[in-house]
Amino acid sequence: MCEREEEEERVARSWMMDFCFRSVCSSYTRSHRERFNHNIRLYEAMVDDECDLQEDQQMKRTICCFLSRIMDGKNLEVHYDPSDRVTPLMSAVKVWEFLSEAVDDPALYENVRHLLFIQSVCVCLEKGNAQLAEDALQWLEKEAALPEKLQRKLSTVVTKKDIYDQLLVSFSYSRLLDRINTFLDRFLEKHPSDFLQKSASKVVQARLERAERAEAEQDYLESKSPSRTAEVSTNNEANRVSEELSLRPKKKLFSTKTLQPWKPETAKKQLQLQLPRRTSILKVSRRSSKGLPKTGADIPKYKSKKKWTWEEDMNLKSGVRRYGEGKWTKILEEFQFEGRTSVMLKDRWRTMKKLGI
Repeated sequence: MCEREEEEERVARSWMMDFCFRSVCSSYTRSHRERFNHNIRLYEAMVDDECDLQEDQQMKRTICCFLSRIMDGKNLEVHYDPSDRVTPLMSAVKVWEFLSEAVDDPALYENVRHLLFIQSVCVCLEKGNAQLAEDALQWLEKEAALPEKLQRKLSTVVTKKDIYDQLLVSFSYSRLLDRINTFLDRFLEKHPSDFLQKSASKVVQARLERAERAEAEQDYLESKSPSRTAEVSTNNEANRVSEELSLRPKKKLFSTKTLQPWKPETAKKQLQLQLPRRTSILKVSRRSSKGLPKTGADIPKYKSKKKWTWEEDMNLKSGVRRYGEGKWTKILEEFQFEGRTSVMLKDRWRTMKKLGI
């Protein structure tokens, strides 16, 4: 591949990554969890295969990591870090530090940062896990440089276990989501990432305009000569019926087959020759055969082993990265694995680690 072709491919991949990034942001702002999970898997698979990401693409990847943790912020069973004591919001605190250069407004950055501190503790209290709230507060003091004044207020809230404290009400989770949406709007305004989306919009608009023009022309012709339109429609219907009648085969009154006299001694042999094998005629699908007893011919002698596809390996890697090793049932429910079981996921992960995949 020449240097020009490599550059063209690099630009095309960059456009596709931008489109996936835009789709992730759109589904996040609409709070469409199922669509968000679908888009984030597509984006992750595309970006993880890229060896050398440009600076702006690396920043967009970090934003997607942050949004994924915010989307799972109230799900304490999800873990993005090796430690089970680190909740998604606690992990989002560390990711937000990497986005300091992407936020133009220092006040907005600090506002989101304080909201993350407060909600990291508040979510644990809302879920009835006071011990985890204390661990989160200690983790924030050690790992995230929690301000001393805010630390004292949060410590009082944890001691009282009061989820209706004025601090938690003022800096609510909905306010956190609102400030993050503000950050996304400003970032997308500066980095639109919508080249493919605009191109697709032009194509759709052109199709709609063509359809509208065709409909307008049809209405014009009908308004000018309604009798002529009805006559043409009648002629077309008559021609269609005539063609159907001409294509119908004529029925024969008598069979054209030559009849042979019946011989008793050859009846069994003729029956065997005339009747085809049953297994060659009956093709029963799995859905229609449900509830029917299986015969010896229906039971396969062996089951071929299904090879793992690249998409399944990527889904398995994403699942382990999100939920950790051992959560095979959770990974199986969240990601697409056709005909797989949790035991299969566990064995495949062991194989991938041995092979260094």
